[in-house]
Amino acid sequence: MARPSSTDRLVRLLALPAWVAEHDGATFAQAAAHFGVTPETIRKDVDTLWVSGLPGGMPDELVDFSASDFEAGRLRLTEPLGLDRPVRLSHREAVALLLSLEVLIGVLADDPQALATLSRTRAVLRQALGAAADAPVAAPGPHSTVLVTVRRALAEGRRLRLTYVSATDTRSERDVDPLELTSDGTHLTLRAWCLSAGAERSFRLDRILAAQVLPVQATAHRRRGSKHDPDPELCLSLKPSGRWLVEQVPCEQVSIAEDGVLHIRVRGRDQAWLIGLLLSAGRHLRHAAPADLTAAAGAAARRALALDAQVHRN
Repeated sequence: MARPSSTDRLVRLLALPAWVAEHDGATFAQAAAHFGVTPETIRKDVDTLWVSGLPGGMPDELVDFSASDFEAGRLRLTEPLGLDRPVRLSHREAVALLLSLEVLIGVLADDPQALATLSRTRAVLRQALGAAADAPVAAPGPHSTVLVTVRRALAEGRRLRLTYVSATDTRSERDVDPLELTSDGTHLTLRAWCLSAGAERSFRLDRILAAQVLPVQATAHRRRGSKHDPDPELCLSLKPSGRWLVEQVPCEQVSIAEDGVLHIRVRGRDQAWLIGLLLSAGRHLRHAAPADLTAAAGAAARRALALDAQVHRN
């Protein structure tokens, strides 16, 4: 199981002092319920904040909580160093965020949960901006045409022709029978049956260069082979600096050695995707298996270096 995101913890550490200032004397359980974590996590956050502060690290330059209240299971700030004041957006930052939200609302229109959250955030920003609430709406993003085309194909039950760039920067043209649009809150993805692969594939909309609805009805397909055929796996040993990969990629298994080295197991949809992941690990990589994947990744890297050298010679 992947470790909790360090980004989530950083956001919580920045927000905790302001929350405690507004809820002086709150218990660990109350703080944990507010932030959606355990009381023990709040204790660890306070321990971290106790050694955080201004450059120099002298006692009067560190965030401080009441030690007696802490021992009694309560939270009280004695030296917030300004962290008790909520972070506020400048006018320019708020307008930029509002314009970005307008684009996201268009892209994630088929995700009801994401759309509801984005719409509420937009309403709050418009209210905060006051006279600037009617700031011009951003123009549709570059993938809006693709999104409209995909929605049409799904609605009419028609086949699509896609020009697609994979995560390994491989461009291809393929015909697909669309199944559904899904979203993880960050990317919108088309799940479809790929006729050239003869299997289900997922296509991120931001990687679709062009989409065309074909005058052919989409048909139902059955997966070939056993439905229990496992997806390929990749085992990696990463330096501590490679923790970002664990936080960005769903892992089947994660363990951390005493020296901080991360040992992870990742399951991918195909070998090409795992090769791209292996190459992206770069200088953070210490070891990888199985051998056929590492050999294929090494060959891909050598081809890339050869092309780069050829470009620079010309």
